[in-house]
This record gives sequence, structure tokens and C-alpha cells, in this order.
Amino acid sequence: MRNAQCARCLEFEEEIRELHQRLAAVGQYVTYAPGPSPTPSVEHEMQRWLAVNPRADAAAGFRAGWSRLARFVAPKLREWEARWFLSMRENDRLRARVGGLLRELSRLNDRG
Repeated sequence: MRNAQCARCLEFEEEIRELHQRLAAVGQYVTYAPGPSPTPSVEHEMQRWLAVNPRADAAAGFRAGWSRLARFVAPKLREWEARWFLSMRENDRLRARVGGLLRELSRLNDRG
């Protein structure tokens, strides 16, 4: 893999990698292009980042690391959040249905 020259180059490489993954997911032909690993090693990523940010301090490195991690994790977190909200709506709907059935049962028992 060739070293990137600047932070913008790193972002560009990341976008290309994501596009390759999307194309592969829908069965499109994707040619091999070396790029960042989807499961990065900490040492490799640190060396890669320091190559383009040689005078950065620890705080900047920490923020950059979390930003990079967020790009990998954010889509999955959004999906999980959407599923959670869907399950909460379903739970509310089922509770309302059970409540209605209990009222109906109570009404029928009062008649009895």
C-alpha cells in the first residue's frame, strides 16, 4: 500500500474503500485496489496517521482515531437504533392490544 500524502488523501482512500464495499454488496464487479483495512490494526493506523500528521499531539490523534472509528460504526449504530425504535413502537402497539383485550374480558366477566 502506498502512503497517503495528506489528511484529505486518507479520507479519499476511505471513501473509495466504502464504495468498493457497496458495489461488492450488490454484486457489481470490483477490481482490487489496496486501501485501508476494514479491521484496522492500531499500530498500522497510528503509523499511517502520523505519516500525514507528523507534528500532531496526542489529543489530535485521539480525536482522529475516534472519528475514524465512528465512520465504521455509525451506520451499524443507526441501523440498531432504527430497529430499537421499531421494536418500541411494536411493543406499544402490543400493549395497547393486550389492554383492549383485558377490557373486553373484564366486560364479558361483569355480564356473566
